[in-house]
Amino acid sequence: MKYGILFLTAALLMAVYASRQGGWMLLMLWPAASFGLVGLAYLFFGPRLFGKQADGTLRQTRVLLLLPYLGYLWTIWHALRLVKREPAFNQLSDRLLIGRRLLAGELPDEVDVVLDLTCEFPEPASIRSREYRSFPILDGFVPEEEQLPAWVNEACQLPGTLYIHCAEGHGRTGLFAALMLLASGQASTPEEALRFIRSRRPGVRLGSRQLQCLRNVHAAQASGIPAAGQQSAGPDRTSAALPPAS
Repeated sequence: MKYGILFLTAALLMAVYASRQGGWMLLMLWPAASFGLVGLAYLFFGPRLFGKQADGTLRQTRVLLLLPYLGYLWTIWHALRLVKREPAFNQLSDRLLIGRRLLAGELPDEVDVVLDLTCEFPEPASIRSREYRSFPILDGFVPEEEQLPAWVNEACQLPGTLYIHCAEGHGRTGLFAALMLLASGQASTPEEALRFIRSRRPGVRLGSRQLQCLRNVHAAQASGIPAAGQQSAGPDRTSAALPPAS
């Protein structure tokens, strides 16, 4: 909720300032609308407001509408990419890698499937040329708790080497990777899963809502409560999807 309130407050301040100044400053109503819509996404509409499609592209109409926010976000992302010393990706096991959103040419050759958790970035075409899944989640947020296990179940059954990423490879990626480790039996508790992930990618940090979501989903699965839309998979099939980490 704090992200929604923050973006709506910024939108209101920009709109009030533009209205009072008039003239060319009225152009600020565009970024005000852009930030305001992102605030509404966090409070009500979820990631679908960004128009992320199954093929990893963003709807052009949404890009145009949200361009002031997206331009700000993409600029910050590229700046951080240039100054950070953190590796672009880290290997969790023989078949599982995690990291940030990669540019064309950065994806390791051994990766067979890319799992994209961003809703605010288009995926480069060269990366989408591999087998690709889009599971859009708002930055710093969580999807519906009945949706997340279905995504994890699908990911665990994909063949080949998987690459999981969000924008920076920290929050959303950490949440999803932890649930995959739990589903495959490589970790028995959320805390154990996160400790292992941080041993490979120290920058992984879950927000309070993400951590609570991880615990809730794990508790539901441990108690045998099926998630809505999740197909049951035999323990051998799920465990075999990801061999123990070395």
